[in-house]
Amino acid sequence: MRRSLSIVIAIFVSGCFGPVVWGMAEEQPNILLIMADDLGYADLGCYGGEIDTPNLDRLAENGVRFSHFRVTPMCTTTRVALMAGMSYQAAGEGSYKHAIPLPTLLQEAGYRTMMTGKWHAGKADPRSPEVFDRFFGFLGGMTDCYAGGNDWFLGEEPFNDFGSDFDATTAITDEAIVFMDEAIDDEEPFFMFVSYNAPHHPLQARRDTVEKYRGHYADGYEAVREARYERQLEMGLVDPDWTPSPPGVEVRRWDDLPEDRREIEDFRMAAYAAMVDEMDAGIGRLLDLLKESGQYDDTLVIFFSDNGGDYGNGSILTDENQVPWLPHNNPTSSNGWAWVKNTPFANYKHASHEGALAVPMIVHWPKYLEQPAGVIEDERIDVTDIYPTLLDVTGVSYPGKAAGLRPLTGYSFLPVLTDDETFNAPPRFLWFAQSRAWIEDDMKVVSLYGGPWQLYDMRADRTEQHDLSDERPKETARFADKWMNYAKSIGMPRTKRLPPKPGQHGWGYHRLRMFSPFLVDTFPANSQLTAPGSQRLEMNFSKPVSFSKTSENFIQLYEVGDEKYPVWTGDRNDAKLKNKNTALVFDDVPKLKPDTQYFVLIKPGSFKVGGRPVGVINDGAYWWRFRTSD
Repeated sequence: MRRSLSIVIAIFVSGCFGPVVWGMAEEQPNILLIMADDLGYADLGCYGGEIDTPNLDRLAENGVRFSHFRVTPMCTTTRVALMAGMSYQAAGEGSYKHAIPLPTLLQEAGYRTMMTGKWHAGKADPRSPEVFDRFFGFLGGMTDCYAGGNDWFLGEEPFNDFGSDFDATTAITDEAIVFMDEAIDDEEPFFMFVSYNAPHHPLQARRDTVEKYRGHYADGYEAVREARYERQLEMGLVDPDWTPSPPGVEVRRWDDLPEDRREIEDFRMAAYAAMVDEMDAGIGRLLDLLKESGQYDDTLVIFFSDNGGDYGNGSILTDENQVPWLPHNNPTSSNGWAWVKNTPFANYKHASHEGALAVPMIVHWPKYLEQPAGVIEDERIDVTDIYPTLLDVTGVSYPGKAAGLRPLTGYSFLPVLTDDETFNAPPRFLWFAQSRAWIEDDMKVVSLYGGPWQLYDMRADRTEQHDLSDERPKETARFADKWMNYAKSIGMPRTKRLPPKPGQHGWGYHRLRMFSPFLVDTFPANSQLTAPGSQRLEMNFSKPVSFSKTSENFIQLYEVGDEKYPVWTGDRNDAKLKNKNTALVFDDVPKLKPDTQYFVLIKPGSFKVGGRPVGVINDGAYWWRFRTSD
């Protein structure tokens, strides 16, 4: 009989560890990997949040919290990086052409590999017995937690048992317990990957859990964020010399919102908190199984999230009608709450700024952790470091170039855990459709929406409030060249590594490009300050605008403080086409007031650009917002 050590790795996509080789391979430790979806850095109680997460908090109290764990800007790119041990791009754009899935390698070492929950990790097929011996979950990027979908499977067979009592968060936990029980009974070492949909939208949780949090968020974004930040300072999670990122122009000010909107926003965040609460309860059940089986103390637990907080989708016209405890509803949270989730960092999911990359990571392993219980570890770990760490833990060798594979880009952080050694982080390459970054030592260059490279000192300014690119242009260019050279070396298409453009678009530009892929810019600029007094709205495109069967009153301008009555409404008779019909201009707008936030609504299909009907601007998933200066 082989001795079975349980190594539980709960992944909130926010932590990783350094390099190490040790003599435990013959002991065949079990591995439990738990990942949350879109969980922000500050959401857990042990990271400063107000949400009830007692099970994860206990893991942190008796284990290690990582304060500098990073993932990638997006769900799928992080998940591929986890499973491939290298970036999404290096792994062949998620094809695994140059990589081998981690569970496949562990299978060859005698592990029973198992997964429940969300895959969304590229073209490797989790239903294949060559990847996971046991699989239950869904393949895409999200699911209706009560109604399921057609991409759910149990093994290779479609799963559609979505009865009235089905709940994805509970089902993912239930099946993980079944799988682990089987492996324990058969005395086989296992790799168990539990990948929750929570708290990704749709924000669905039981009514009693949602009601538990009603009113918790009535004081607004700024108040909740400040309370989280103060708790982080008390815990020692963040450096008091860092300047917390202020709200961007895209974040509506709480004092500007009408009372009914504040109630809606409180309800939206209550639904989000309920999802985190219920996920934590499920994790508690997983840990109870380890305790009952006598393997808890020997278990390595790592918990992280796949990226930082997201602002979800939604629409200002329908948000109040979304019910979290009913199927076929899609409750979401606003970017104001996303700003709170990522305290104290800047920006959100999709960016390569720290708000998207920094996530919580907790490691729990009583028998083998050399660090004091409850310690906060500030070594700079990355999601790509998990793969080599687990190879060290299990004694598995990486095939490398002999098998036609690219080298792993991360390092094992096991010595950080077992010997309290220093971790020498390698340079980090990051890319997603909207952003890119290069991190080396304590410096970082980052670009958003193809805009200019920004340079930040991560030791002095991890909240990215002081761009040094103008002061240190040579250093900025040097790191930018490193990003470009690495991108070329892994065969990234030229269209994905174009040089940056001089202008910087405000947050939400990628959603405006979904409104029309031919959009160039707007006036006033989206998510940016503009001078008061203007009477013009303008959208510039790269292809001509045309009208046919355009609805009346298709465009409206509102002040944030009054969502019911627009300050101006326009139709095709008010529109002017300029610059060979590529500019749509309205110049009869009432003068913009100072220190006021505005938003625009446009009905879908209102006009065509380049022969294609435009989408919708709904001040939710797709916004055109701006604020006037004093």
